Amino acid sequence: MEQIQKSSATPAKSEIPNIKYSHMNHWKNIPYQRIDNFREFYYEDKTNSAYYTDWDRILRYQKSLGFNGIELAPWDFPEMLPLFGSPQAFKDFAAERGVEVSGMFHLIDKPYDRTHHKQTLEESKKAVDLLVEFGGTQLNSAPINNYYGVGPLSRDQIKASAEIITEVGKYATDKGVQIGIHNEFFLAINKDNHREYLELTDPRYVHYCLDTAQVALLGEDILEFYDTYHDRICTFHLKDTATPALPDDIRYSRDIEIVDDGTRWFWEPGEGVLDFKGLYQLLKKHQFKGWVTVETDGTPDLLASMALSRYYIDNQLSEIYN
Repeated sequence: MEQIQKSSATPAKSEIPNIKYSHMNHWKNIPYQRIDNFREFYYEDKTNSAYYTDWDRILRYQKSLGFNGIELAPWDFPEMLPLFGSPQAFKDFAAERGVEVSGMFHLIDKPYDRTHHKQTLEESKKAVDLLVEFGGTQLNSAPINNYYGVGPLSRDQIKASAEIITEVGKYATDKGVQIGIHNEFFLAINKDNHREYLELTDPRYVHYCLDTAQVALLGEDILEFYDTYHDRICTFHLKDTATPALPDDIRYSRDIEIVDDGTRWFWEPGEGVLDFKGLYQLLKKHQFKGWVTVETDGTPDLLASMALSRYYIDNQLSEIYN
């Protein structure tokens, strides 16, 4: 009988991937940790609501689709923290399902007003400390309030805004957290001044979270922007848009991101017009390493968008980088 030769080679250890994928949590109301009586719960209204009502299932959806990280936001905490009791308890609950907190979204409030800087800094320190408790490393920070009611900014207000986020960045760096500027198309830091603002911040302490759709809506070419500032960019929010370079009258409008007429500014990667294949070629060129968060805000079906986004990443983008 022929013997089967066993290989003497030592199996290669699994390597940590350069790109780790996270998902931004936009389920705004998750009232339960885990529904134990799932069948009974379903029969209460016989709809799919039971599938989106507990953290246990939300986290399992993420893990099954290859999103090993979750990014949290302030809208999560009023219900999440009383439900779990502490960030550590949520961290442990998520880890049991193979998911870790990658980061958190945060607003740098009233940075243009130096008389508000003390309060802005204290609020931001609390956000950093909370993220550390969750075990995350990326504080993706909207740099300022909406353009409507605030803009246009003076040069001194831009400088003041850069000064306070740098102070936040110093505190965050000492805590092992990266501050990533997360600009949005309707903020007072806008098309005409956001590069100036970025360059006024200290690169030792302040990084950049490139939200592909938001920056494209702002009027930037995302490939040129990434190629220029790749050494500042620590993470991404990955989403598409079909309407880049919006005119001023839209970007400066009141509450424009949350219009209720069905307008969608954001789409799943591959469903809009952005050149993600070109972006991934640049990620490979500059050997980007870190978290990439898929964000599906504005979708009518979060789970479907999560699955479509993952399919596009796996079948169109991953082969470019790998």
